[in-house]
Amino acid sequence: MIKFSLVFQSLLNRWLSCLLIILTLAFSISLFFTVSRIQETVKSSFQNTVSGVDSVVAARGGNLQILLNSVFLIGEPSSTIKWDTYKDLTDNNKMKWAVPISLGDSHKGYRVIGTNNDYFKEIKYSSKKSIEFHTGNSFNDVFDVVLGSVVASKLNYDIGSSIIITHGLSDAGEIHTFHSEKDDDHADHGDHDDHAKHEEHDDHSDHGDHDDHAKHEEHDDHSDHEEHDDHAGHDHGDLGFKVSGILKPTGTPIDNAVYISLAGVEAMHTGWIGNQKVMDVSIEQIMERELQPKTISAIFISLKNRTQIFQFQRDVLNYKKEAISSVMPGVTLTRLWMLTGNVDKAFKFITFLIIIIALLGMIAMTIAGLNSRRREMAILRSVGASPNNIVSLLLVESIIISLISCIVGYIIMIIIFTLGKDYLQNNYGIFIDGFSIKSYDLQIIIAIVCAALIATIVPSIQVYRNTLRDGLSVKN
Repeated sequence: MIKFSLVFQSLLNRWLSCLLIILTLAFSISLFFTVSRIQETVKSSFQNTVSGVDSVVAARGGNLQILLNSVFLIGEPSSTIKWDTYKDLTDNNKMKWAVPISLGDSHKGYRVIGTNNDYFKEIKYSSKKSIEFHTGNSFNDVFDVVLGSVVASKLNYDIGSSIIITHGLSDAGEIHTFHSEKDDDHADHGDHDDHAKHEEHDDHSDHGDHDDHAKHEEHDDHSDHEEHDDHAGHDHGDLGFKVSGILKPTGTPIDNAVYISLAGVEAMHTGWIGNQKVMDVSIEQIMERELQPKTISAIFISLKNRTQIFQFQRDVLNYKKEAISSVMPGVTLTRLWMLTGNVDKAFKFITFLIIIIALLGMIAMTIAGLNSRRREMAILRSVGASPNNIVSLLLVESIIISLISCIVGYIIMIIIFTLGKDYLQNNYGIFIDGFSIKSYDLQIIIAIVCAALIATIVPSIQVYRNTLRDGLSVKN
């Protein structure tokens, strides 16, 4: 039986070559774990975004397109559905809750979602976790805005910040602007004062030099006042949308969106026909209107009894007033994973190849060091070690090296995600939640240790032959 102290002494005697093997394997294993974690997190992020939503109702179209557009904010918005359709569906006694959303606008590249306060109460993520506010609150006014955590952090917004919303999904679209009738009246009053002041200046043009000098000073004072009034009359910083709340991070597309009320959507599209602004409407005129939307983009629905989902889908399909579709998020996501399954397999295959290459390097370094260890083997034979003992020494060394490599590789993965957690969340919406060892990880570690043992068979056979041939004397 080989003593473990002898194994450790043997490893310490060859610390440099062992360190190189451990680092090579560790980085390969960390790459595998990192890629696997990112794939799992992306899937979990997609799945958790629609937690608690049984159906997404939208205008008739492809299920995947509806899901990607309404839930994950990917692609161009599809056709809208009528507000009357929403009211008809919510009258259904099968309904637990229904949250309408309106899409089609943006703010600096981020999607704007028109909805109501039920969105923040009913929509769940990550195993039915509730959406929480980091600061502020939901909509209390027509022009209130709620920001996802990524939007707020990347654009440095805080409570009270003004928001300009662009029509369409491009930054080149027309900006939704607002003006006040009070400001217009103030500007007109300033023009009237200018005219009167000009006439007064003409009436006193024949006075003496002293009067001219006094009049000139008075004119300068009035000019300064005029410039101040003009600036005040055109400062629209207090008009339009203002941030009322900022959400906590969720690791889902919720973090990358700007939320306004449905009344706000209707307000900023007042004076528009289709995608074209045809007239300017003041804020006072907007607030006098009944700001009820005419159309929306989709409805998130939760049923009282999930077993009724198929009956609900039939009801939606048979709806006579408008062509609409009902999409089950879970089923549609399963089809999405089937489409992207080959990509996942390709990534895992590449990482497996990297581990295999590292194991081949381990074999090469072990075989290359066999000649330098032949004297060590002869000494072990002289103290009574059999060829089987020497082969066992090599196999135990392989187990120890592979286990240390797996542990170091796992630690490297944790360091990578710890340092890059904020970057992944802010730039790619990948939210890493904890680093607990999973059963899948243990299976991979066991597989790597077994592969290292198999990889050591070739040098072990060579060592066995050498010890039988050399005996107590080393032959060159």
